[in-house]
Amino acid sequence: PTLDIVVLFDGSGSMSKTFGRHPHGFFAQVEMLKTWVQGLPLSGQAAGQPSNANRKTRVAFVQFSGVPQDSGSPVTGPIPGSALKTPSGTGTAGRLSGDVGELLADLSWHEANYMAQGTYIRAGLDMAAGIFQDSPLDGRRRALFIITDGAIQDKNLLASAQSKLSSQ
Repeated sequence: PTLDIVVLFDGSGSMSKTFGRHPHGFFAQVEMLKTWVQGLPLSGQAAGQPSNANRKTRVAFVQFSGVPQDSGSPVTGPIPGSALKTPSGTGTAGRLSGDVGELLADLSWHEANYMAQGTYIRAGLDMAAGIFQDSPLDGRRRALFIITDGAIQDKNLLASAQSKLSSQ
């Protein structure tokens, strides 16, 4: 299918626990995502290139975590209610891509920038909505995958994020 996927994955501290036979859940998760990306029918388009209807997939990754917010103002980085996507100059630079090399570079960057805080997802949902918004709706279907190992700690703040995602 012609599909854009944003994968929102858990970078909370609880992900450092043993995961099956793997000694560290976060690294097991990244390893699984690397394997998954290599098996997808990707479009081959680099991030930032115009979308086409080649009936193939593009993907973006967002890591979420954080600590309780003291105020209602959004904060980015590995602190209150936060999310991370790869910075400019690394892999996809936090955009949708159908290039396996760019996506693997993103996942390696996330592996090196494990947040290890609480399970706060709102900023990640806002970031995912922004990724979809920055890519024109041109007939491609959109999907948001959320991977987490525990209860979301800011679920009472999710209405605005859900509204943003629904409008995309």
